[in-house]
Amino acid sequence: MLITLVAVVCNGAVCLEKVVTNSEQSGITMSACETNAQSGIADWLSHGPYSQWKLQGYKCVIGPYTPKRAA
Repeated sequence: MLITLVAVVCNGAVCLEKVVTNSEQSGITMSACETNAQSGIADWLSHGPYSQWKLQGYKCVIGPYTPKRAA
């Protein structure tokens, strides 16, 4: 079963949904996603182009996920 970790990051009034990883890339399970998502997202934020953005929220989704447009 494919699991996708999605972060909602904001920079001022602009918020984006970004796929952080999925089980095909990292081997995460739903329980690992639910318990370890915050540390994984913190690492992803610090090493990527969204390092200055604020984490608004996250979710673990079953199956593939297409991020929604900017809000």
